[in-house]
Amino acid sequence: MNTIKYKSEVSLHYSLKAEGVLFESTFNNDPIKISIGECNLPQILESALYGLKIGDKKCFSFSSRNIFGDYDQKKIKSMPLSAFKNYKDIKTGDIIETVEGNESYYITIIEKKDKSILVDINHNLCNKDIIFEVEILNIKNAT
Repeated sequence: MNTIKYKSEVSLHYSLKAEGVLFESTFNNDPIKISIGECNLPQILESALYGLKIGDKKCFSFSSRNIFGDYDQKKIKSMPLSAFKNYKDIKTGDIIETVEGNESYYITIIEKKDKSILVDINHNLCNKDIIFEVEILNIKNAT
């Protein structure tokens, strides 16, 4: 039976949870397909998949420090309100996905003022213990 190794093409479901809150999941949607070794997932998550087989369901626990880094106070920034012109009714606590170049990241709205917005660009899972759950659906290895 195929096992996951370097260069495997893998179809899987996964979820990320922190402090009992589901942050992201494919279990109720289409699975994702990744190529092991091509940095589709953070390296520590990808490394956990090595050796798994089709049908395996596993839960792994990680410190967010190893995935998303340490919380950095310098990543709290003030941005002009005009930078959010495409968003209506922004409120404190809102989480917005933004894209810069080839990178996608989330920002959290800390405070909205008259002409500016205070945002936190640290990953939402910083400083939390992460539960990574996977179910392996298919594996293709080079022959």
